[in-house]
Amino acid sequence: MRRRAFVEPTSRLAVWSLRFALVGLAVSAVAVAAARSDWLDGGQAVVAISAGLAIAAIGVAAALAAGATIWVSGYRGARYAVLAGLIGCAMLAYPAALGVMGLRQQSINDVTTDTSDPPAFDIVAAARPPGANPAAYDRAHAPLQRQLYPEIRSLDVDLAPDDVNELLSDLIDTHKWRVLDQVDYRGAARDGRIEMVTRSLILGLRDDIVIRVRTVNGRARIDMRSAARYGSQDFGANARRVIAALDDLRLAARRAQR
Repeated sequence: MRRRAFVEPTSRLAVWSLRFALVGLAVSAVAVAAARSDWLDGGQAVVAISAGLAIAAIGVAAALAAGATIWVSGYRGARYAVLAGLIGCAMLAYPAALGVMGLRQQSINDVTTDTSDPPAFDIVAAARPPGANPAAYDRAHAPLQRQLYPEIRSLDVDLAPDDVNELLSDLIDTHKWRVLDQVDYRGAARDGRIEMVTRSLILGLRDDIVIRVRTVNGRARIDMRSAARYGSQDFGANARRVIAALDDLRLAARRAQR
């Protein structure tokens, strides 16, 4: 009678680590799809994705424990643990980077070129659901913004009203912001304002934008405000948006004045 070869058992912890990682991936993927489809609002989407990431983190911890067990006991299943670790680490890398960035940056989620008289949200205020950040500007942000982003300030351009409106239209088209309400600038006869919304790349979280144009000392003064709809920390996204918009407008204004 032939003796059957002994086969080392497969580590159950390694198998479960992969299951946790796959479930975490599925939960996060569904949460992202639901957020982008507006089935979940911003706060709900963050909670759902956090749950998926927590499950994936459990998978990574289980994979590490399984790896130690396999190293000592010689059990099979290393490939399950390695795959679970790769999936989990890939999912956790970007949130971990954001967490480190958030620890280094002071919290600010509402940025404006005019901190003394910021452009107000009107249509956007009505569009913000319960649980969203207040639409009114928090003046406690002003000293911090001036410290962090001194280059964010009002932009004065010496252009005709129609040229100013064209500049703003080109800016909106370039950045693909969705317009909610628009009043064209008519010089001293009428101020201009445009309220818009944009969405983040992955989760589709909304940031609200308003641009105001007024005549000051015979020139068109452009002010802009960009604010996160949810959360106290935007990781600098709104400041980068305003700085980029101001740079685009300055360049376009110089070209128009030639």
